[in-house]
Amino acid sequence: MKKALSAASPMAVAAAALVAIVSTSGFLPAAEASIESTCAAAAARDRGVDLPFCVAQFTAYHGAAEADAWGLAKTAALVGVNLADDAKFDAANGKVAPPPATGAKGKAAVDACARAYDAVGMAFAEAADAVAARRYAPAKDKLAGVAALARRCDAGFVAVGARTPPALAKYGNDCHKMAVIGIAITNLI
Repeated sequence: MKKALSAASPMAVAAAALVAIVSTSGFLPAAEASIESTCAAAAARDRGVDLPFCVAQFTAYHGAAEADAWGLAKTAALVGVNLADDAKFDAANGKVAPPPATGAKGKAAVDACARAYDAVGMAFAEAADAVAARRYAPAKDKLAGVAALARRCDAGFVAVGARTPPALAKYGNDCHKMAVIGIAITNLI
């Protein structure tokens, strides 16, 4: 004897439809957010997001795997703080040598970089605090200012006729990428 198929309840149909819509909409419910899906959604909304960089930075950050989009927006700013602090430390503690033949002016340029990255770190920290307080516009403003602050480092080397040392140039690029990621993820919230 065959069993007759029972009709699905209207509530079950509505729930299935909602799941289908949410899963294809590009918006991430907090419980289903992941590093990969959040980075992909951010990259879909902002072409400036470097998807592999986004995934790599969050994967390396303790606790990011459990974070929702709001948590990853805060984490993006905290990763930026770490990058800026590393740049400041390297510049201030002789891990980045002044370009050859620049003498005292080259040393002054490296010192200016340490100060520039101190400001970058502060901008990221203020952005993290703003996201934590759910004040998204000020957070995005702080993140948007990161690139200009990092360029202060480059300007010091241009003034002495030298190129920014590769390590500091990489920090500048990474800080900029992290700021873009932070803004893009904040826009998902």
